[in-house]
Amino acid sequence: MTGYQHFVNIFGSGLFIRSEKIKKRYSFEKALSSLYIIPSFYKGLYYIPTERERKGHFIEHKQDFFISLFDQQYGRGNWYWALSTAARYYGFEWSATKILEVMSKKRSKTIDITGRIESLKQKQSYRSVTLADYYESLQVNVIYVHTGDKPNVSSIRIDGEIGPVCTKDQLIKDLCKYVSKVKQDRLKRVYKRIMIEIED
Repeated sequence: MTGYQHFVNIFGSGLFIRSEKIKKRYSFEKALSSLYIIPSFYKGLYYIPTERERKGHFIEHKQDFFISLFDQQYGRGNWYWALSTAARYYGFEWSATKILEVMSKKRSKTIDITGRIESLKQKQSYRSVTLADYYESLQVNVIYVHTGDKPNVSSIRIDGEIGPVCTKDQLIKDLCKYVSKVKQDRLKRVYKRIMIEIED
């Protein structure tokens, strides 16, 4: 039995885990250095790749990866796909395909995945290049987490494939709120284009 197989027998695979849980039953340093775990985009939260993912240095089920990530970080029912991501779901937007937008009641956050990949590649170590491969396989450049009110039943719907997504009415409310609030010019243009598309 390999070290990875022993680790997976203890904790499972294809899931997220907190560093505190690992430290109680295994050497966290060994798990990290041996790439049994992949750092997520949140402190203390790690992903355990499946054997297939580990061999190929990729994330197989990207949608499930992100749903599980946000469920772990924000709690199920405390976040939803919003703005350009929700607009794409409803067929109002087609350009911002490498952007994910999430609404949560917690602090806003920009996750620059492209920047992280470039930084890792510059280090040129095996571990750094391998991590870059994992992140590249997600096919996402940036994630914007926006701060909003706690979602209620009337503002979201649960889709079997993509998870919690805001309703069309909530999408319009969020767009009206963030079109003047957002600082990124590209996002502002995307929001305005979506609003025109909805009106048409």
